[in-house]
Amino acid sequence: MPPIFRSELDSLKTYVPPKSWRMAAEGRADEYAKLTSNELAFGPLPEAEAALAEVLPRANRYPDSHVSRLREAIAGANAGVETKNVLVGNGSSEVLLNALQLLPSGGEIVYPWPSFSLYPMLCAVLGMTPRPVPLTEENGVPANIPADGILSAVTERTRAVILCNPNNPSGTYQTLDEVRDLASALPEDVLLILDEAYVEFVDDPAYTGSHTLALERENIVLARTFSKAHGLAGLRCGYGIAPARVADYAERVRFPVSVNLAAQVAATASMLAEEKVRARAEFVIGERARLQEAFASARLATIPSQGNFVMVGFEAAEFEKSGILVREGAALGYPGWSRVTVGNAEENDRVVKAVGAPATLGDA
Repeated sequence: MPPIFRSELDSLKTYVPPKSWRMAAEGRADEYAKLTSNELAFGPLPEAEAALAEVLPRANRYPDSHVSRLREAIAGANAGVETKNVLVGNGSSEVLLNALQLLPSGGEIVYPWPSFSLYPMLCAVLGMTPRPVPLTEENGVPANIPADGILSAVTERTRAVILCNPNNPSGTYQTLDEVRDLASALPEDVLLILDEAYVEFVDDPAYTGSHTLALERENIVLARTFSKAHGLAGLRCGYGIAPARVADYAERVRFPVSVNLAAQVAATASMLAEEKVRARAEFVIGERARLQEAFASARLATIPSQGNFVMVGFEAAEFEKSGILVREGAALGYPGWSRVTVGNAEENDRVVKAVGAPATLGDA
């Protein structure tokens, strides 16, 4: 008789990557603009590349299991944070997993939906019940994060609320005041996980210092990543900011040496070059505005975005005809739409041309 598996895993399916990943594996993607995965269009900063080159001869040795230098750099970049408040992980996905692992099993996890596809998978793996709350609609399209709906979904069985802010794939967000209000309204025994993978691309000047929420309350964790604005997606490194007790327990459940040597040194160098990272994010913000203007000029429906991507009512197959690979909206809960990652200037020119916007937009 074969081993018996947990029944809650039956609904899980193997991750289906964007078409660009499959085409790249087959050597068929070189001529396309790859705007599928919300990656930064640029490589690592020179400081990160230099750090990688310096440690390569030491790749035969295990790295610092506590990731001390990176923790110090993260704390230094966030006022009031101490190293005891910093979580690290193999991408922000591990930070999320480790935070949720601390909670009693068998409860419910509340999150807006559509959102990051990892959330329901984590629920299944941890034996918790997902409670997705539909985004409120704008012109018939899921767009806005429903604070009232989230609070209404919280019950005595709720263990955590995950808020992807800005939300992927809609690109919409809650202001910092709205996040504070949500945090204040939650029961103290419910963990609020603020998934800020795209926080560097928020152009709202009032959305600063969100990390202080985790210093003010015992039930808030922020999760961030080096995969987006830092351009280190291939190295898989993420971090979190949390109350010291949460960070302590998260470290207890983290896999030993889960952050590899290359990720540690590159992420540290990139974090210390925060002005350069900010400049890259500002470029993306400007190009995002240009794409949204082009979509509007072409009379295409869009959702205003605070991420490094834009949801647009234009089929992925149509983009592909112009040599552009984007994320198919149907895979994200938006049939007939596409999620377009903001690329470099040349790639964005191709997007503008593909949707038939005036050529002058492509010359901005």
